[in-house]
Amino acid sequence: MRLGLLGMAVLCAALPLAAYQAKQPKVKSKKEQEALMQVQTAAQSGNAVAELAAITNVLENFADTDFKAQLLTMAMAAAEQTNDPAQVATWAQRAMDSDPNDIVARVTLAETTASQMRENDLDKAENLKKVSELAHKALDLIKSGGSVAAGIPDDKWPDFKKELGARAWAAIATADAVNKQYADEVAAYKSALEIFPSSIVTARLSKAYVNNKQYDDAIATADKAIAMPDATPQVKNFAQAQKDAATRLKGAK
Repeated sequence: MRLGLLGMAVLCAALPLAAYQAKQPKVKSKKEQEALMQVQTAAQSGNAVAELAAITNVLENFADTDFKAQLLTMAMAAAEQTNDPAQVATWAQRAMDSDPNDIVARVTLAETTASQMRENDLDKAENLKKVSELAHKALDLIKSGGSVAAGIPDDKWPDFKKELGARAWAAIATADAVNKQYADEVAAYKSALEIFPSSIVTARLSKAYVNNKQYDDAIATADKAIAMPDATPQVKNFAQAQKDAATRLKGAK
């Protein structure tokens, strides 16, 4: 259960390429225009695999395209829809290599790395450090203003930036849980909710309270998550499971 890029994917698919950019990029040839139209058609059809193929085609055959930043943003969103973490990480790293200050890329890579970590991984320490550095740098960029993500309308950026901040903290919390730093996990989820309240993160905070043996807080937080307007059946079931676990463990204690 993660905050994802689906909203970005929908938004990018609905926008013309280059929309809302401060400096309008230019199509340099008819062939490039045709290739870009293939990207837009695939995005609007909701075919993530076709969209990624079309984006790859543009980037490989038109290396000097003015649309690179927006295409990489769209690729991260499309990769998220394929449920392939390795592909998401590859596109996020590619976007970050292109622009080290790309907030979306940093947050996406942090949360993808955190979600794939396991307690006994040989590279756990390395990935813990990676998540922390990526997420905190993203938070610093958000605080300093940061540039509007490619393809995101100016009026949508303030709210999306808050969501990115919450996702950064959630990635840190996920890594804390793998490292069994449960008090830190609780604190990170609280920081996420201060920026951008959501039922998903509220439910995950309930689990963090269970991990940290704060059973009364877990029960109250689970109830809050279930009652939130944006809570899906999946979120409600997850929150209820945390409430049940906390109730059982509290009784055993």
